[in-house]
Amino acid sequence: MPDRYLRYGEQRYIITKEAESRLNRALDSVYAEGSRGHEWLNLYNGTEAPCRLLIATGVPITIETVPGLDD
Repeated sequence: MPDRYLRYGEQRYIITKEAESRLNRALDSVYAEGSRGHEWLNLYNGTEAPCRLLIATGVPITIETVPGLDD
Protein backbone atom coordinates (compact mmCIF):
# COMPACT_ATOMS: atom_id res chain seq x y z
CA MET A 1 0.00 0.00 0.00
CA PRO A 2 1.44 3.40 -0.92
CA ASP A 3 2.25 5.94 1.76
CA ARG A 4 0.44 9.27 1.50
CA TYR A 5 1.89 12.58 2.63
CA LEU A 6 0.64 16.13 2.94
CA ARG A 7 3.22 18.60 1.68
CA TYR A 8 2.63 21.91 3.46
CA GLY A 9 5.14 24.54 2.42
CA GLU A 10 8.53 22.87 2.97
CA GLN A 11 7.22 20.28 5.47
CA ARG A 12 5.86 16.80 4.80
CA TYR A 13 3.36 15.02 7.09
CA ILE A 14 1.87 11.52 6.94
CA ILE A 15 -1.83 11.86 6.12
CA THR A 16 -4.65 9.38 6.63
CA LYS A 17 -7.81 9.14 4.52
CA GLU A 18 -9.80 10.63 7.43
CA ALA A 19 -7.37 13.57 7.75
CA GLU A 20 -7.50 14.08 3.98
CA SER A 21 -11.29 14.28 4.17
CA ARG A 22 -11.03 16.93 6.90
CA LEU A 23 -8.45 18.79 4.80
CA ASN A 24 -10.82 18.80 1.82
CA ARG A 25 -13.64 20.19 3.98
CA ALA A 26 -11.27 22.89 5.29
CA LEU A 27 -10.23 23.80 1.76
CA ASP A 28 -13.86 24.00 0.65
CA SER A 29 -14.54 26.32 3.58
CA VAL A 30 -11.48 28.51 2.95
CA TYR A 31 -12.29 29.00 -0.72
CA ALA A 32 -16.04 29.45 -0.24
CA GLU A 33 -17.44 32.83 -1.19
CA GLY A 34 -17.63 35.11 1.85
CA SER A 35 -15.23 33.01 3.94
CA ARG A 36 -12.53 34.41 6.23
CA GLY A 37 -9.88 32.99 3.88
CA HIS A 38 -8.30 30.75 6.50
CA GLU A 39 -9.07 27.87 8.85
CA TRP A 40 -7.05 25.78 11.32
CA LEU A 41 -6.77 22.04 10.70
CA ASN A 42 -5.81 19.54 13.40
CA LEU A 43 -4.01 16.95 11.33
CA TYR A 44 -3.75 14.21 13.98
CA ASN A 45 -6.97 14.43 16.03
CA GLY A 46 -7.02 12.41 19.24
CA THR A 47 -3.32 11.55 19.30
CA GLU A 48 -0.35 12.50 21.42
CA ALA A 49 1.16 14.20 18.37
CA PRO A 50 -1.11 17.18 17.77
CA CYS A 51 -0.35 19.11 14.63
CA ARG A 52 -2.25 22.28 13.75
CA LEU A 53 -1.86 23.70 10.29
CA LEU A 54 -3.20 26.99 9.02
CA ILE A 55 -5.11 26.33 5.81
CA ALA A 56 -5.23 29.62 3.93
CA THR A 57 -5.43 30.94 0.41
CA GLY A 58 -2.00 31.10 -1.18
CA VAL A 59 -0.38 28.45 1.05
CA PRO A 60 1.00 25.65 -1.13
CA ILE A 61 -0.56 22.29 -0.18
CA THR A 62 -0.26 19.02 -2.08
CA ILE A 63 -0.89 15.33 -1.40
CA GLU A 64 1.98 13.04 -2.40
CA THR A 65 1.75 9.28 -2.87
CA VAL A 66 4.93 7.26 -2.42
CA PRO A 67 4.82 3.59 -3.45
CA GLY A 68 5.45 1.16 -0.58
CA LEU A 69 8.25 -1.41 -0.74
CA ASP A 70 5.83 -4.21 -1.66
CA ASP A 71 4.14 -2.26 -4.50
